[in-house]
Amino acid sequence: MGAKYRSFLLTLTDLAIVVASYYLALWIRFDFSLAETTYFRELSQFVPYIVLVYFILFRIFKVDKTLWSSPSVDEALRVSLAAGTSATIVYLIMEVTQHHVIPTSVCIIAGILIILILEFLRFGYRVYRTLITIQKNTNPNHKRTIIVGAGEAGHLLLKEILNNKVYKNNVIGFIDDDPLKVKKMISGFPVLGKTDDVLRIVSDHNIEIIYVAMPSVSVKRQNEIAKLCYETGKKVNILSGSEDMITAAGVRRNLREINIEDLLGRKEIQLQNSELEQLIESKRILVTGAGGSIGSELVRQLIRYNPATIVMMDISENSLYELQQELNIKRKDGLINQTTSFYPIITSIRDLKGLDLVFEKGRFDVIFHAAAHKHVPLMETMPSEAVKNNIFGSHNMIELAKKYKVETFVSISTDKAVNPTNVMGATKRFVEKMIQAEREGCCTKFVAVRFGNVLGSNGSVIPVFKKQIASGGPLTVTHPEIIRYFMTIPEAVSLVLQAATYGEGGEIFVLDMGDPVKILDLAEKMITLAGYKPYEDIDIKFTGLRPGEKLYEELLMDEEGLGQTPNPLIKVAEPMLINREEILRDLEKLRRVMNDDITRGQVITVLQEVVHTFMPS
Repeated sequence: MGAKYRSFLLTLTDLAIVVASYYLALWIRFDFSLAETTYFRELSQFVPYIVLVYFILFRIFKVDKTLWSSPSVDEALRVSLAAGTSATIVYLIMEVTQHHVIPTSVCIIAGILIILILEFLRFGYRVYRTLITIQKNTNPNHKRTIIVGAGEAGHLLLKEILNNKVYKNNVIGFIDDDPLKVKKMISGFPVLGKTDDVLRIVSDHNIEIIYVAMPSVSVKRQNEIAKLCYETGKKVNILSGSEDMITAAGVRRNLREINIEDLLGRKEIQLQNSELEQLIESKRILVTGAGGSIGSELVRQLIRYNPATIVMMDISENSLYELQQELNIKRKDGLINQTTSFYPIITSIRDLKGLDLVFEKGRFDVIFHAAAHKHVPLMETMPSEAVKNNIFGSHNMIELAKKYKVETFVSISTDKAVNPTNVMGATKRFVEKMIQAEREGCCTKFVAVRFGNVLGSNGSVIPVFKKQIASGGPLTVTHPEIIRYFMTIPEAVSLVLQAATYGEGGEIFVLDMGDPVKILDLAEKMITLAGYKPYEDIDIKFTGLRPGEKLYEELLMDEEGLGQTPNPLIKVAEPMLINREEILRDLEKLRRVMNDDITRGQVITVLQEVVHTFMPS
């Protein structure tokens, strides 16, 4: 049934109730006995005026727009005001047109009847719908469910479950942190206890599914709740997104299964947006490695601060094309400021002439340098490629930044640069040394930001585990004691941006990665989240450390101290005096071994000479 037809039918029904109410009021006025014929004649002559008045007022108050399935207090007030105002106007017209022969009490009684009948029909239909949903909620074939969070988001989720046939849930009740809500009723469902009681409640009520709907609590508390729910061994779904994003229309879109990121103890990220706006707004930005996991997220977050231009540079055309298409869609949807321009450029940081043309045309204010070869085992087999790309490519970027007087240059580094045991880490440490050598005597502020593994990045262990689980296992872990630090890509990039605002030149900023994670524990949790039992349904095998890999990563070298910044999640390593002339001599050493006649061992030997902390495994 079309919306216009439903509106017409509702209006016709309301007007029929209005006319019937006036005749009923006349009958009530005369003690339920047949009134004098003259009164009925007078009223019948006045019915067209009554219908016209009520029709106009009902349209003004939009009474015909009521959703019978979910009438609200607001709609109830509108119906009452429309009916009351209409009754008053009808009475005044009767006075003016000398129809006062009809008793005044008839108008009063009719007005009351109209309000009562209209409200009864609307809310009666809602009661009927509620009874139907309650009957659905007691279906023995549906999963017994609790909702963690008895706030607005939890209430919206309850309504969605009850009213949408897609959900096959029997809601048993709520759980909430607020002790004042415990043992109270929310839309007829009890608050069974506090969040910390979830294990007991799940056991006592034989719960099969847990929905977590607490988007307004802190990230730390969300992690704690996710871990508690995970420990029940039941299926867990989370209503993600910020509190203001959760609307009745968006509940299904924001509901997702619990994932490994929810269990890794993320910290609350608070940024100083005014400083970021000063760094980025209306500026010309270059992002190298823009097609990668870090580079693409840098672009997404930079756009929020309305730069004038973002040039996205990468050697991989496929990833850069996908990012460009994503941004085009966001622009069409009005999510990107029309004044911001973004341009993809395919080139290599090794190509000095090509880079020079990009810099000459772009005249950049800020550069985020994320381009690098990062895969440890691959760089172990071809160390010369790591040197060409990571060291000489970065040197090209640094020299051009100085030539074109770039304001700020941010290099993305890694914890593998600390006491490196692999080629990739050694090359990244040399890049850090080049950054530190530019501490003085330059108009550009050069800084590096060092952090550990990011969840879901290209080459990260988590996507590998997901593929192995999908294929039935086994999951491969290099060593039972190996540990790593983890952070989500958006969190790492947010802190990189913030660190850029603190730089004065030559600093290495170190991100607080939280507590280290044992990779074996990570593998077991991922198997459990997928609905399997570790070692029974899916096995875990140990393959031995790969070339260049060590059991744990470090964020600081022995000679580095750690200073504070305004953000507690961003530390700064004590500056080391690096001589620029020494860097140039080291570059010349490396340049001499960049030819086909040099063996892998010779390249590594020179790397050890220029990076004294490099100890190949």
